[in-house]
Amino acid sequence: MIHMIPVLFVVVPIVFAIIIYLIKSDWVTILAFVAQLILIIVFVVYLVLWVDGIDRLIVFGGWNDRFAISFYIDRLTLLFVGLTLFMWTLILIYLFREHKSEHVFLFFFLFLEGVFMGLIQTNDLFNLFVFLELVTVLVTILIAYKKSGNAFRAGIYYLLLNTVGAMFFLLGIILIYYVYGTINIRILTSEMALYADQTIIRLAYVMMLSGISIKAAFFPLFAWLPRAHGVAQTPISALLSGLIVKGALYMFVRIEVMMFENAGYGTTELFFWIGAITGVVGVMFALVQKDLKQILAYHTISQIGIVMMGLSSTYALSFSGGVLHLVNHALFKSLLFLGAGFVIHAYQKKKVTEIQGVMRTMPLTALLLIVGMLSITGAPFFNGYVSKAMIKADFKAEPIKMVVYTIINIGTVTSFVKFSSILFGKKKTIHVNKGILEHIAMIGLAMACLSIGIMYPFLGPILLDQEIAGVTLFDMRSWLDYVLYLGLGVIIYRFVITKDPKPIRSLRSFSIGFEDANSLFIVYLTVMSVLVLYILT
Repeated sequence: MIHMIPVLFVVVPIVFAIIIYLIKSDWVTILAFVAQLILIIVFVVYLVLWVDGIDRLIVFGGWNDRFAISFYIDRLTLLFVGLTLFMWTLILIYLFREHKSEHVFLFFFLFLEGVFMGLIQTNDLFNLFVFLELVTVLVTILIAYKKSGNAFRAGIYYLLLNTVGAMFFLLGIILIYYVYGTINIRILTSEMALYADQTIIRLAYVMMLSGISIKAAFFPLFAWLPRAHGVAQTPISALLSGLIVKGALYMFVRIEVMMFENAGYGTTELFFWIGAITGVVGVMFALVQKDLKQILAYHTISQIGIVMMGLSSTYALSFSGGVLHLVNHALFKSLLFLGAGFVIHAYQKKKVTEIQGVMRTMPLTALLLIVGMLSITGAPFFNGYVSKAMIKADFKAEPIKMVVYTIINIGTVTSFVKFSSILFGKKKTIHVNKGILEHIAMIGLAMACLSIGIMYPFLGPILLDQEIAGVTLFDMRSWLDYVLYLGLGVIIYRFVITKDPKPIRSLRSFSIGFEDANSLFIVYLTVMSVLVLYILT
């Protein structure tokens, strides 16, 4: 029964969630940590047993592989399982002081962990859809948990728009099953080329990738993300940005890169430019925001663009850089969200212009925020530098791609020059909770950012099964580039952003309504259909 261990990653958090919900005693919420401890132990045991590096297929019910429900465990799966455990445990530590008596909240929080574990392990398309929809419903509940009008509106917006994407994903699955007679991802990966030229398969591809595009917040389908972040509680924002969106990018790797691309569809260039536009638009909106959480929300969109630029590369190092940036973004963006949320709670204000003196008032929180900012902007010795250097390895021979990448980087640095303004100024007299648990969680994330940034030669083969070549901590060119980005960021911030001209104010007030979001999805679907069915074939 050892090969069935991965099932526990789904079952344990769900069982403990149900126990917490049913008993509703003051002491029972501590079982949330018991669940995490069990999962960590199980994960370590499974890693020890997996040392041979052989992929594992787990088939349920004794059915033929072609028709059975199954899990598939490879290095990428284990990377995401480990990341999920690490993130969920630290966020649980962060939120526990405030939510330790909220049995219903912890029920949904743990239940979501189990469902997400199913999403990243499943090996059949229909159950991928089922887990995807369950994640959508549970996230909607957690977004709207405060029960305010804005929370309900943002939750419903997220639910409806993501359900539209899921329905198209399901339609694509139906077409795939009609042609191949299976929804087993591994079998489809080997057989996809058999009928790849058929229009029905290309139509299935369009539908499935369009659905994933909404879930991953690609341009122009990202409108739900800043709305959700704006009203969600801080730990949920960290979870949403750090992991839930990554689930869609994980699906992109499984479906587009490993399944359809294997059949010779040749659409990586298309998704590179979707990623590039997503990155530029995301950073452009981030630059004009004043709300701390909105700055971070739009930077989730821009970093998704950078990840896509890596994942859409045919160059192995750049692709691995995209995978590593998925992990790195989860770490530094969650750190930034948790730190910003702690500052907002202390100051009772959210705007950059209204918060000052964090360095003097909350020195430890400020230090941890600095780690997050250096990581996301790609400073040497921090994790963002490593994955970004890997991603851009493929762009050196293509000046246009390098220019786009550089624009996104400069915009990112400028945004966090603006974000960092909260650190400076006079010490404020405010009531600051010591936040021991909160800081333990943030320190864990900060240490992870530093560890990957410094120990990447050792961690690369473990995390990616690949040596990380061409990345040097003491590369003078990289240091000069970062100093140049920082200098340009300071200039743009001081002479443009702080002036807050009318174009910036107009962009900040720009909003996409639900009807417009659906119209944009129809346009996106139509353009992709034309490209895939008639131009890129």
